Amino acid sequence: MDSVKILLFSDDEKLYNITERIIGKKHQLKWCTYQQLESNRYPTADVVIFHFTKEIIEREGAFAAIIKIKGSLGHLTPILAISEGGSIQDIFSILKAGAYDYIETIDNTRKYKKKIENLILWNWYIKKHTSAKKRQC
Repeated sequence: MDSVKILLFSDDEKLYNITERIIGKKHQLKWCTYQQLESNRYPTADVVIFHFTKEIIEREGAFAAIIKIKGSLGHLTPILAISEGGSIQDIFSILKAGAYDYIETIDNTRKYKKKIENLILWNWYIKKHTSAKKRQC
């Protein structure tokens, strides 16, 4: 599988460092803050990870952030949401907005790594099957 461009939106450097350690050199990780999201200063990516804290959900709204990225990078872009301190309603809204999957905490790094691997696999699957449909047309 080719190297995948992963875009992480988070205001937490510790989370970035953990994510970078999990991904290693196999894929490309780009870290952006929510300020960069607001000002549309972020690179393109194959998959996106959002780190939603309770404060960000209340201030920014997870729904709006996901819709903005899907509008910019494409509606098939796989998104993993880290919903730290969010309610069940917040998680439901995140999934309804178009996130592929969610995790409430990254305390269990094995579980977090598995979620990232699944996100990358979903990206591969989407690309494979959308290009196959294009060839059939």
